[in-house]
Amino acid sequence: MKGWASPPLRGNTQGLCSCGDFQVKLKILKFLDIAIEYSVYGIIFFIPTSIAALNIFAGIAIALFLFKKTLSADFNSIKSNKILFFFLSLFFIFMALSLFNSGPFFTKSLNALLIKWGRGFLLLWIILDTFTDTRRITKALLFLLFSATLVGFSVFSQKFFGRELLRGRPLVGLSVTGPFENQNGLAAYLTSVIPIILSFVLWKRKQIAVQLLLVLVTIMLIASSLWTNCRGAWVGLISGLFFVILITTYHRVKKWSRIMFFSFFIFCIPLIAFALFFLHNRQDSNRFILTRGAWNMIKENPFLGKGVGTFMDYCNHYVNGFGVYYAHNCFLQIWAESGIFSLLSFILFTGYVIYKSIKVTLKIPSSLNFFLLTGLTAGLLGFLIHSFFDVHLYSLQLSFLFWVVLGLTAASSRSTV
Repeated sequence: MKGWASPPLRGNTQGLCSCGDFQVKLKILKFLDIAIEYSVYGIIFFIPTSIAALNIFAGIAIALFLFKKTLSADFNSIKSNKILFFFLSLFFIFMALSLFNSGPFFTKSLNALLIKWGRGFLLLWIILDTFTDTRRITKALLFLLFSATLVGFSVFSQKFFGRELLRGRPLVGLSVTGPFENQNGLAAYLTSVIPIILSFVLWKRKQIAVQLLLVLVTIMLIASSLWTNCRGAWVGLISGLFFVILITTYHRVKKWSRIMFFSFFIFCIPLIAFALFFLHNRQDSNRFILTRGAWNMIKENPFLGKGVGTFMDYCNHYVNGFGVYYAHNCFLQIWAESGIFSLLSFILFTGYVIYKSIKVTLKIPSSLNFFLLTGLTAGLLGFLIHSFFDVHLYSLQLSFLFWVVLGLTAASSRSTV
């Protein structure tokens, strides 16, 4: 009898152990998933207020995510976004090829590739892997709403009392900065955030008091954007707000009205940009100098660039001693640093996210998902349009904002299908 009893007992014990190990692993993975989720909320909340906290939460999110992937090699988020990650991989590969032209700045270029851009790619992957349902995406945008509201109060404090609330920055000159170092950073943040908050306003709900509060927050943030005196941001914000109007009224307006809206984007936005920048005499000559310098840099190495992260190292040479600056145009700087193929890849993966989100939005009913996806797409579009006039992707805070909004837009498109 013992001979018969022993094998089954030993087999059952192993089965119980295996089942127990599996349950423990599931609990660990669940804990990691929640911890990563709230780390991303921390990133979103601290984007405008604390670079130190931003780096801490980003480091925690990345470390936990990589640990999670070692426990469970689940790559469904990549498989379900194959086209996006294909274009993103092309972007990374072509930037890596620019290292061959970086010369004495090879180490700096490698750090820019792996740390600056690599961190953004990982953050995008984290968001697509973690924010797979509307509930989490909504919570993320509520954190963004709360943080933006604090920024609005900070700006009003700075405008009317001379010092903002969150970082204690004084008002210098006529342009407000809020908790950011300069008005351009604040303007870029608001350009992306305001259309997202507007999407909450347009979503019909029974809580009239909440909707009224959101309207007041939106007005406060629009006023804050005006007080930055940043013309490029106004072009991006107008574009984003018109996009929201276009999408939310698309099925209720006639075909000729849609054509007028699209014509506005294609023709009127560039005209407004030219009017704001070239018919207003305020340091625009500096932008022309930097644009010519960037173009001269591009002509020398049009295909692989001068090396990712090296624009400022070469800038003074190409602007005849004018000084060391960024290009004041994200697209030109990407081209100058890493070549035309990198720029085309960047346009492809951002354009793909916008195209897919519009395609999904026009197919779904006027639900919460519809308004959130509309607001996210408008925020991303406004950010990219403003990037024609500044280099937000080369700012730590604003680069995080870009990857967060891009990731949530792509995740929302996927979860809505």
